[in-house]
Amino acid sequence: MSKPCLFWFRRDLRLADNPALTAASERGPVLPVFVIDDALWKPAGDNRRAFLIASLADLRASTRGALEVTAGAPEAALLERARSVGAEVVIATEDFGPYGRARDLRVAASLEGAGIELRLIDSPYA
Repeated sequence: MSKPCLFWFRRDLRLADNPALTAASERGPVLPVFVIDDALWKPAGDNRRAFLIASLADLRASTRGALEVTAGAPEAALLERARSVGAEVVIATEDFGPYGRARDLRVAASLEGAGIELRLIDSPYA
């Protein structure tokens, strides 16, 4: 049996027509996760927070409860979750913004230290 991979939902919370999610599902079992990043959550307004919470509730329902939502620094949260399930890869849609690129470098370094790969997939919707 193949090891699970984590699929890290970020800005693109779609199940359909999601190239990164398709790439993850081709590897075997997929464990979906969303990290509420403190650096983005704290400055967000009430309306944005409410919208995200509602969107995550919809996504959790669409994944039949499989979506794990956690909070904190993504580099720590993803490493902990990947280790706990024995995942060798974390897959996500590439983020081209300055904060996203810097965050992804931190996450990749954290995972790499544990022998876990961060694989970023290009998407026209990210």
